[in-house]
Amino acid sequence: MNGKIKSANGFAMKLEAYLNPSWINKRNASIILGSILIFTAIVRISTIDSPALDRTDWKEIDHIMISKNYYENGYKFLYPEVDWPAENPRYTAMELPIAPFIAGLLYGVFGYNVYTVRILTFFAFLLLIFFSYKLVRREAGLFLALMTALLAGILPLSNQFNKYLFSEPLLLFFSVFSVFYYAEWVDKKKVWQLVLFIIGFSLAISLKPTCLYLGLPLLWIHYRANGLKLKRYLSFFLTMIVCLILPVWWYSHAYYLANNYIDVFGVFGGQFGGHDKFQTIGMLSDPQWWATMYFRMKRMLLGNMGLLMLAIGVVYSAYSSKGRLFLYYLLSVLLFFMIVAEGNLDTTYRQLTIIPPAAFFISLGFITTSTFLYHLAKRTGAHKMTCKILAVAIPLGLLLFFPLKRFDIYEVPNKETAVHKTNWLLAEQIKINSPGTKKMVLAGGYTTHKGGNDLSPILYYYSDLQGWSIQEGEWEEETIEKYFDKGATIFAATGYSREEELAKFVQTLKTKYKIIYYNPEKGLLLLDLTQKL
Repeated sequence: MNGKIKSANGFAMKLEAYLNPSWINKRNASIILGSILIFTAIVRISTIDSPALDRTDWKEIDHIMISKNYYENGYKFLYPEVDWPAENPRYTAMELPIAPFIAGLLYGVFGYNVYTVRILTFFAFLLLIFFSYKLVRREAGLFLALMTALLAGILPLSNQFNKYLFSEPLLLFFSVFSVFYYAEWVDKKKVWQLVLFIIGFSLAISLKPTCLYLGLPLLWIHYRANGLKLKRYLSFFLTMIVCLILPVWWYSHAYYLANNYIDVFGVFGGQFGGHDKFQTIGMLSDPQWWATMYFRMKRMLLGNMGLLMLAIGVVYSAYSSKGRLFLYYLLSVLLFFMIVAEGNLDTTYRQLTIIPPAAFFISLGFITTSTFLYHLAKRTGAHKMTCKILAVAIPLGLLLFFPLKRFDIYEVPNKETAVHKTNWLLAEQIKINSPGTKKMVLAGGYTTHKGGNDLSPILYYYSDLQGWSIQEGEWEEETIEKYFDKGATIFAATGYSREEELAKFVQTLKTKYKIIYYNPEKGLLLLDLTQKL
């Protein structure tokens, strides 16, 4: 028994030596961190134009529209405006529109181009690296901070939304920023640290109210310093109330926009509904939800070996109290995944929230595994340098190079290829076969959800048209005639076969109007509303 305890203690001592190597001082760490930032910046700037702006993803399209309207129609911050509806109102409820507003300001100075559109996201991810490093350095040491910074730069690259103009990159940055400065404030009590925390956390919640999940690691930071002295929690809750002033003000205004204008983002349900982000029980009882989330985590977190390293890091952290803050950070993110189960199933960008704690635990798991292998190899009597090489090469090789298709997840898309190929095909057919078209009626241009439909801007954006998106309850010939009288000259349908009633309506219209383009395999149809049969 004593031998086992001695061996365990020896392993723990070696691991601590790995976590705090003597050759890393603040100067060397600054040089390495600078190299990581430069490397990440080069990778990001070299791929920033893929895909091209005119054929980008749905999430970026709305934000591009809003940013261009700020630039072209005056910087009315309180009234974000989309382009595609054929009639007013075009102001929309949304999260605090910092990202499109700043992009619009950049257009005014540097013009509209791929750099002014996406440079905010570029800097947000660099700042995420920097503050991930600062947070881990204060909690767990320099070496672990550097590894975490490297992974914080690498891991987001496998997510399809990693370069687009939208709110999540800023949300990620402000999340780590606010956790760091709250920890600094609790320890050092400098007013400027509290001010920076309030600014960062207020902006994070204003960008997404779901960011309140950070309350768990923040509460643990307060508990770590104050224990169960209940009187000291008054300051915590008062600080949280101050942080809620900006988001409460903004979302009160967004509620006004949703009720008096439109709500294309589904913030409050509004005119278009949007998906129900809280189908928690039903989703969590479905094995497919867990399978999908596992696949996405595996893709973003360096495969099964990355997940294994993460698990090893979690176990060691729980055992040793190393980086305990990140256990609560990770737990809060996992709770967010489960509570907002449908929203996380709906799209992959919401899973970006796991990057900061996952980067830490994969780093800790890697170092723990490497230390264990070194400890094991030394017991065989192998040369010290051989042990070190094996201890690093084996987990690194498993993590990065197996399977060999690992790097496929970082494949850069062809900038000339449209993200949504079927919508691009239909948009091209509109331009070729119906030149001069200004307005259209669109059916099927939405994603169906339990809570309502997310209306898509994609076909409008690709074809540079405005129009009316009709849904269930509007599938009548009188609706088509009404919009024809308002200027619509074509009817477009996408994915209409997924809804039986819509498919029947489309078949009826095909007998009433001239067919411009028909592709049943892809579910695409164009009709000329100016030519009745």
